[in-house]
Amino acid sequence: MKAALLKRLQRLEEVCGVACQPPEFQVGYLKELPADYAGDRHLATVGRDPDGLYRWEERPGPVPDDKRSSIPPFRVVLISPEEDPAPAAQPI
Repeated sequence: MKAALLKRLQRLEEVCGVACQPPEFQVGYLKELPADYAGDRHLATVGRDPDGLYRWEERPGPVPDDKRSSIPPFRVVLISPEEDPAPAAQPI
């Protein structure tokens, strides 16, 4: 029975291939379009810092067609403190 389960697992791994791979995990900062911009917008990767953080910017228009058939990355988008619209916490 153990051999049969191992054989089934091997077949499943062969069938899944790339589809079974987890998405890429990306962390980085986003430069947003002006708040008064109305219309379609999409994210574009601008670069990557030496410490591994990504740099993205919002661009006007719809997402361009991408012929790659890969799993989209999992993104954690941060904003820099200078661009944060929330007021800073006041010490008590």
